[in-house]
Amino acid sequence: MKTETDALSKSEDVLISASEDGEITRWNASDGRCQAVNPNGFYGIPRLLKVFSQFSDKHIFCCGQSNEITILNATTLEVVRVWGGHSNWVTCMDFYDPDTDRLRLITLTIDGRLDIWDFDALKHIVYKDQSVPNRPLLLKNTTSFDAAFNLIGNDSIPHMCMILTSKNVMFLALNNTEFVPQFVIPSEEGTSWAGGSFFGNDRFVIWTWNGDIFNYTLNPPESKEYDTPITTDHNLYYSATLDHSYRFNDKNTSFPCPLFTTVVSNMDASELTAVTISNHPDRSGYAVFSLHSKPSNSDEGNPEIYQIDSTFQDIWPLKHKSDSIYGNITATAPVNTNHLAIGYEGGTICVVPISMALLHLSEISTHLQERDDVRVFENAHPSAITCLIVPNHHISNQQYMLSGGKDGTVKIWNLINGRYVASCAVHSMPVKTFIEPAEQKDMRVKGCIVSIAKDNSVALISIDSMTCLFIFPGYSFPLTTIQWRTAEDYLIMGYSDNSVFVWQMQTAHLDRILTGKTATDVLADDRWPTNTINSILASKSVTSASKQTVSVRSIVSNMQALQTSETFAQVFTFNIRRLVHDIYTRVSLLSQNNEQDDSMHPILQASMSASSFDAVVPDILTFRPDKDDPLDVKEDQMANNHSNSEMKEQIRDKRMELVTAVMSVILSWNISEAFEKLCMDTLDIKQDINKNISYGLKGANGNLSILAPLKSERCSWMISPSMTATRLLSIALLAKAVTYIAGQESRSSELISGYAMSLPLIIGESYCFPSLSLLSKYWQDPSARSLFSGAVTGLSKEEIVSLIDYWEAFLPTSSSPENSGPQMMSRASIVLGIMGCDQPQTLSPRVRKSTALSLTILLSDADLDESRHTAQPDGEQTLSTGAMARTLSSMELLSQGFHVWETYINAAEVLRTLFMYATETQPMMALVSRGAKTAIFQISIANMPLVISTLTFDTMNAKSFDDRLRCLKIIGSFIRKESILLYSHIQSVAEAVVKTLDPNVPHMREVMLQAATSILHDLVKTYPSVDFSISSQKLAVGTLEGASVIYDVRTATRSLVLEGHVGPVSVLAFSPDAKLIATCSLSDQSVRVWQTSLSLFNMLTSSITHGLSTNSNTSNSTSASKKLRDTNPSGSLKASKTFSFALPDNNLEPIDIMRQVRFEWTSSKCVKLCIRDLVMSFNV
Repeated sequence: MKTETDALSKSEDVLISASEDGEITRWNASDGRCQAVNPNGFYGIPRLLKVFSQFSDKHIFCCGQSNEITILNATTLEVVRVWGGHSNWVTCMDFYDPDTDRLRLITLTIDGRLDIWDFDALKHIVYKDQSVPNRPLLLKNTTSFDAAFNLIGNDSIPHMCMILTSKNVMFLALNNTEFVPQFVIPSEEGTSWAGGSFFGNDRFVIWTWNGDIFNYTLNPPESKEYDTPITTDHNLYYSATLDHSYRFNDKNTSFPCPLFTTVVSNMDASELTAVTISNHPDRSGYAVFSLHSKPSNSDEGNPEIYQIDSTFQDIWPLKHKSDSIYGNITATAPVNTNHLAIGYEGGTICVVPISMALLHLSEISTHLQERDDVRVFENAHPSAITCLIVPNHHISNQQYMLSGGKDGTVKIWNLINGRYVASCAVHSMPVKTFIEPAEQKDMRVKGCIVSIAKDNSVALISIDSMTCLFIFPGYSFPLTTIQWRTAEDYLIMGYSDNSVFVWQMQTAHLDRILTGKTATDVLADDRWPTNTINSILASKSVTSASKQTVSVRSIVSNMQALQTSETFAQVFTFNIRRLVHDIYTRVSLLSQNNEQDDSMHPILQASMSASSFDAVVPDILTFRPDKDDPLDVKEDQMANNHSNSEMKEQIRDKRMELVTAVMSVILSWNISEAFEKLCMDTLDIKQDINKNISYGLKGANGNLSILAPLKSERCSWMISPSMTATRLLSIALLAKAVTYIAGQESRSSELISGYAMSLPLIIGESYCFPSLSLLSKYWQDPSARSLFSGAVTGLSKEEIVSLIDYWEAFLPTSSSPENSGPQMMSRASIVLGIMGCDQPQTLSPRVRKSTALSLTILLSDADLDESRHTAQPDGEQTLSTGAMARTLSSMELLSQGFHVWETYINAAEVLRTLFMYATETQPMMALVSRGAKTAIFQISIANMPLVISTLTFDTMNAKSFDDRLRCLKIIGSFIRKESILLYSHIQSVAEAVVKTLDPNVPHMREVMLQAATSILHDLVKTYPSVDFSISSQKLAVGTLEGASVIYDVRTATRSLVLEGHVGPVSVLAFSPDAKLIATCSLSDQSVRVWQTSLSLFNMLTSSITHGLSTNSNTSNSTSASKKLRDTNPSGSLKASKTFSFALPDNNLEPIDIMRQVRFEWTSSKCVKLCIRDLVMSFNV
């Protein structure tokens, strides 16, 4: 299929596949990356996937061995409708009905029943045509060997279709909702039909399972005479003429096998090309050839012979290069966090660092000299090693490895000292696999390993006692499940024939054998720990691997006929982000000489932005550095208890070997001289490229796609935007570790940007620019952000417009948001949000508005995703991981580009939403709370008056006490973390806090008292222009206008306004008896002392002064000081004493005033003013 994309080509080819377990998968055709997976896309065995582009190219119809058809969304693979109501296995096709003048659907069951349906593509509703309720069956003598399996329409002749069965191809014409048979083409003896297709209005091709292809011409309809008594039929009938046939005959194969054929055409169907694929063990490959429209006279009647002309060996030449001493690799297993165990056909086992295995897998024996971190067990078994495991659970402190051999024995080895420990001859056939029991609580099972042999016999081996506890005999069907009912003293074993064996653990005898529904119910009981063996779903499970820095998988070729298998490749999957985090942690701990527990991850500012990019990588949310690998430390150092720092440094150096190996594999050389020189100087990297290494991508559900070997490693930059973006991101992350170690971390973004911008110039026109969609997923990482901005900068104006138009359609505010899932909506908002923050000129006002509103929707719309909230055990709800990532992204983008978005959004409501998130107390919401606080501080830098006005208004006027408490918490965060931002707004904040203690509002004072008292305490402690008298319960606050306001906390009202300074009040303090208050303004360089209570004379003077000032006709009637007087019922006072002083250096910044200026009352008559080291005393 072709789908839209943000790439320059505007579209990409995708492949949709279905497997026998009903899993539907979507793959990128350029790089093979798995884009989406639906493990339950079809309930049955799927056989056909169809897209009816005339209906909707956004839906996929899946048919197969089921009486239901599933309709899936082509982008997300979500099942939007299960189309039932069919009597048997069913397939379908679309056609144009001229009678109703609309597109409709036809279904065909395997017994030949045809029905007509209508499909509403918007509502996903299917309606059955009831005009002919009981249509006759077309295949009256249907057997299991001749059942209909496909129905194919003709786009050029809408009423024409073909029905394929294994023995016949039947052609029908639709006439007034009736299906009229036209002609039948039977299969030849010994063959069966596999598929067919129409091309234009006069051509069709059909083919068989053994590769025979028949090219027919469809003749125009004509009247047809019958020898039967039925002579009233006046219909015109089609016929067909065989033009040419093609026979498969490959002399290079020893026996026949099924062939898979398809025929494709150009746009006008004038040229046809056949593709036949053979999966023959001897000669696996394909043939591609053109089909002639008309045969030449010399070839008339004679089939054309073809054979496999290209083998997969030609595409990917597998070089079976075995080790010169140990032979071929037969088994591998990860060891700790930095080593790999390799078993060979000669019986030797080597445990080597992953970096060595990555670079020298086929020549390990030549690189073992003088290495202290390798273990070699020569002739561990008399024949090939078949499986290996290093247990994660056992009681002892030692570390052991178990090996299984072709001889059926299981041996135990000590990895620390490299010695043999024990042997168990438990099987008569080769050991097939090891598993660790899912049950780890029962002491009989804890620390054990289950060994399974080729004859399906099972042994339970204890690592701690070095003995075999149980041996269970084999069975003719493969073992699929082990259920541990240790509390009931039972061990349940399920087999592929649906039988269940119940073993009694105490006596080790077979208790009973269950079959049928009883067996199914027993295995379905999820109360017990269960191990699933050889399950397709189990092999695809990547939960454990996703939290490992490195995982290794073997690609095994199975020969079903001979029941043999061969390991021909090893796949190393690196979690680059975890690897870099681990290096950061180890290097930072060493540089700080910190002996703290390694399980705690230090906050690394260089690898995080404001809200942490980890939000979009769920496994990093709980990141812990990998455990130390004991094999990285020399054995004599461990025995002699060398210092912890020496051991950590040695482990760090071994990890750097892994970074060096990975960097040497993924880096293209001769691109950027500065960056490459830094890598070579820091890591000692060699430029020799290992030609046996291929690149790959890890996609949805852990599916891997691996590129075939390329002529040049630079060709990998020409594959796809996703491949380029993934490789650039990996290089960028590793570059951060390199620059950090080299002490040039500040140059990290500059170096990687230079490398990325040089690539198009060196690679040429075929260079695939990185996928902005993929880069935006990790946009909070500075390196990914610089790569994103660099990629946008390299686009032309037309390409930028095209990019914006593409993503705008997926915004939540678009005209059809129902066509986009939450993932695409959030991705579109993030992509355009980044562009709005970094390059706002690229977005038109209309797009800016849509993006701004979309970001607010991501922030607060709980209906965007049904799974946005997940229930917790305590009954509370919290955001799901996906919703959490979207929320954090919207927070950061809204705050970073607030000056761009402010015009288009309700900023106050956005702030209130951030206030709500910032005060969340649930542990699962800690990351969101931290991100919200950071966003509030960021917005405060852009528009502090807005933040203060919203905070103070809600603190005083919010209807809910909880909302007022929330505002007080935010004020407290400002005071403790960003106190300088509040410096200019202390008076309005203090007044809002005091108002929450109003005794006239029922119950408010009781609810708010503790929080308000804590805030007032922090204000007094942080700002010298705020003071509180405990004895009088009064709060004094200095303002920037030169006034000082005294509040009576008992009544939550203003008591006095003290005016006299002509500059901001820098510091004030009550006297010990609270009868006086001293204020100072560094601007007018004066200290004033005031009485805090009004006498009768002062009250009269205050009233006269207040009246005169009210009646004065000045132009400054709206000044802040006048507002203070107007809102103060008690009036203002004159200073009882005024002192002037001279300050040599009067250029103190607010932060200096907060830290270095204070009053100290030595007695009720003497006050000291301390400014830095200067102390002045004033007698009052």
